[in-house]
Amino acid sequence: RTWLANQPRRYTQDQQKLDSLIASSGSGSTRSSTISTKQIVAPFIFDPNTASIEQLRSLGFPRILATRIAAYRQKGGVFTARTDLLKIYGVDSTLYHQLYPYINLPAHSRFASKDVKPPKAGRKGLSEESGVKRKEPFDINTADTILLKSVYGIGSKLAIRIVKFRDALGGFVKPEQLNEVYGLDSSVVKRLLDVSFIKSGFVPVRININVAGEEQLSAHPYIRYKIARALISYRYQHGDFADASDIRKLSILGEQEVERLLPYVKVND
Repeated sequence: RTWLANQPRRYTQDQQKLDSLIASSGSGSTRSSTISTKQIVAPFIFDPNTASIEQLRSLGFPRILATRIAAYRQKGGVFTARTDLLKIYGVDSTLYHQLYPYINLPAHSRFASKDVKPPKAGRKGLSEESGVKRKEPFDINTADTILLKSVYGIGSKLAIRIVKFRDALGGFVKPEQLNEVYGLDSSVVKRLLDVSFIKSGFVPVRININVAGEEQLSAHPYIRYKIARALISYRYQHGDFADASDIRKLSILGEQEVERLLPYVKVND
């Protein structure tokens, strides 16, 4: 029974019936064929992180799905467990169950979603205990939520929170700023720093303190409402700031606050 269960399934008769039904209905043939999977003639062990489009097609993936997998990888996506294949939109669960024994990845991953479970039955051809491949370092200022969630300890909410804080800030200029994201503990920050970097020469988005209004200024994480009012009051009393470092003249700002704010302000465009 085990040997028979692991043989490629053939759906020739079923496919003929399906084709006959589609032909008789006279509609939907083009649409259904774009996501249908072909019969696997000779499955082989493959890694979805490296398999070419043609190899994926020979395994039963239609061209649209093979291209989608390749595009996911080009954007920095990495498959860390077999169940990650189900995250690709349109992957048929039947094909996934057929290919499961041949996917050259761990069955489980600490990065994998808890909601996706591998099939219970199947061949044990691959090691269940093999380690997870280390990710290539990524730029923390351009990383999307998918990349951030690949770090153990960062779920959807934390990933969104990191991106929102980064965008409100204008970009991270120092690694230590990750400690300011609410909900990120030191161990998660350390893991994130191990696989990310800040690009050399990175210039964050800066606010022109000579033209910005109170609302725009106070929206920045480093500018409280009182600081925003003080900046505007200075402009009315003394004219435009001649240099960004002139914010030191505001008595409301301590030296530490000045140093962390300076990279995010400018006096002209």
